[in-house]
Amino acid sequence: MTWFGQVSAWMALAAGALFAAGAALRFSVGEIPWAAMLAGALLLTGWYRTWRKMSGGLRLLAGAWGFAAGLLSLTLLLAPEPPADALVHDTYYVTTPYAWLPIAFLIFALLGLALTVLHKESK
Repeated sequence: MTWFGQVSAWMALAAGALFAAGAALRFSVGEIPWAAMLAGALLLTGWYRTWRKMSGGLRLLAGAWGFAAGLLSLTLLLAPEPPADALVHDTYYVTTPYAWLPIAFLIFALLGLALTVLHKESK
């Protein structure tokens, strides 16, 4: 099970790049997304420290995954509600083609967290 940390680190590289790209897009329209920038920076730093097998890399990566999962779950919590007069089968969430994407990102972050926590060091 020594490969869990490395897989989680490479997942952190992808997620950190996505957080950084999303923050850059929001920054270009005038917002300053501090939380997304912090999540991207933590994930990328955790990736680098884990990839180079530096001290505290896995702990930083676990914290970064936890922060990213919390941020993504907060995004789902604050999602807009469907209109009250919409039918159950014709709601905004069902007809939106990418309504599953935030849930997939949350599952991705929780999977990265699980891989980091379940990693066993080998000597």
